[in-house]
Amino acid sequence: MKIRFAAFVMTYKRTEILSKTINELFQQTYPPEKVLIIDNDPEQSAHSVFQQLTHLSVGYHAVGYNSGPAGAAKIGLEILSNEGYDWIAWIDDDDPPIFPDVCEILLQTATTQKKCGSVGVVGHHFNYRTGFFNRISDEEVKKIGVMEVDFIAGNMIKIINAAMIRKHDVFPNSDLFFGFEDLDMDLKTKKAGYHLYVDKGLFLRYRIAYNGINKKQIKGARKNENSLWRDYYSTRSMLIILKEQHQHLALFVTIVRVFYKSISNYKYGIKYGWINMKLNLLGLIDFCLRKKGQTIFKI
Repeated sequence: MKIRFAAFVMTYKRTEILSKTINELFQQTYPPEKVLIIDNDPEQSAHSVFQQLTHLSVGYHAVGYNSGPAGAAKIGLEILSNEGYDWIAWIDDDDPPIFPDVCEILLQTATTQKKCGSVGVVGHHFNYRTGFFNRISDEEVKKIGVMEVDFIAGNMIKIINAAMIRKHDVFPNSDLFFGFEDLDMDLKTKKAGYHLYVDKGLFLRYRIAYNGINKKQIKGARKNENSLWRDYYSTRSMLIILKEQHQHLALFVTIVRVFYKSISNYKYGIKYGWINMKLNLLGLIDFCLRKKGQTIFKI
């Protein structure tokens, strides 16, 4: 029986990238039956892309406001699961598959593994005691077969079991807006009794393609100042998720880490340290105040 496979692509004011990604999805050796555009732009800029792709099976949904990746992912999963698809790909507009057989390999993995909730090209282990992600070693991905993981990022061609969604009502928390909405989905998937898998061969091909072999994981590295705003959402979202998952030790460790990062990043300069401290502490404060959704702030 043919697998009913669809994908949604989340986008916000990136029409050229969006068009390229959708075309590359349909060029897969096992392409989606349908690609649904989830447009977070209140001005509906992605509608022009939808109009240009009438020769393909493309749908369009205008959110009407910027719901963030968390809101867009929930909407995409809701729409496509309700339409009766078997598997749904969670795609960012700037992260198409980089090999033509990615979807085929992932669907083969998904349909042959026991109680599979999600598959993806790259995964991580998650330490429930500390809230840290553990990088999977090169030696492990060089082996043949399938590996169970705890977390598959949304930009890693995440394909989700739609029957699981319909049966257990598993969705990312749209109130997160941005930051670890994919982790939220994965922890809920595991709590529902399902598993997450990656194909080691495909994992290795991705790691080679991105020069990740023999690459050491550096914690606390200096970030681009233009992307520091992400720290606010990362801090707030992780704390919200850990609290909802009742991971109290990891929650405590994460709060301690917020204070540590707020001080240690001054090693990169007063300006950088101040911005980083302000954003991390604001994320902690807004977590305590139970603030969710999009936050408008000046750095």
